[in-house]
Amino acid sequence: MRKLLWVLFVAGALAGCKKEPTPPAQEDTGVAAEEGSPEASAEALEAFDDSKPYVLTQAKLDAYVGYQRKVLDAYAAMSKALQVVQARAAAPGKDPGLSDAMKAVESKAEAEARARTEAGLSEEDVNRIGVLVTDVVTQRHMAAMLDLAGELQKLEAMQARLKPEQQKELAPQIETMRQRVQETEKLVTVRKQHGDANVDLVLTREKELMLNYQDMLRSFGARAQ
Repeated sequence: MRKLLWVLFVAGALAGCKKEPTPPAQEDTGVAAEEGSPEASAEALEAFDDSKPYVLTQAKLDAYVGYQRKVLDAYAAMSKALQVVQARAAAPGKDPGLSDAMKAVESKAEAEARARTEAGLSEEDVNRIGVLVTDVVTQRHMAAMLDLAGELQKLEAMQARLKPEQQKELAPQIETMRQRVQETEKLVTVRKQHGDANVDLVLTREKELMLNYQDMLRSFGARAQ
């Protein structure tokens, strides 16, 4: 399944550049997926039971930070290679280079699998930690970008200068803003979902994880241009 998604990704990257005949569907060869292959990874993911609590450890978190960095580097290399293919496909009379695109995609997948193995993490580890880290970091990023705490202080200062009846009218907006601050800064919902211990542990590496997250945003932003 993961391999299929990457194929679709490449097709999307080349869409609109040059129309090519639709390739025939790949036949089932009957050969079992090798361990570590995208197909085997997809099968392993289906066996995960995310209804059970996941207990994060410092060692796994540290390993994940390094793994995430390597994956981002691999994605950047793939993105650069696909941009070359896309530029070639846009040129009149040029081969769109689908084989080169697939090589770039396969290289990224291999680098990701290699990074996970080197980090000593399982498929379940990287997926469960990934969800946890994403939930924490996106909320913290939103809090920093929107400065909700600052906006709440402004509303409260405004309310203090108003007449009693006007203060009452503004009260619901202030309460809504206060709840948003609780959600984004204190991670109330995230803590309920993942547990205080897991969230507190992620926050010990917040700086590195936030840098990785921002690099990811820049990488996707560059591709969108």
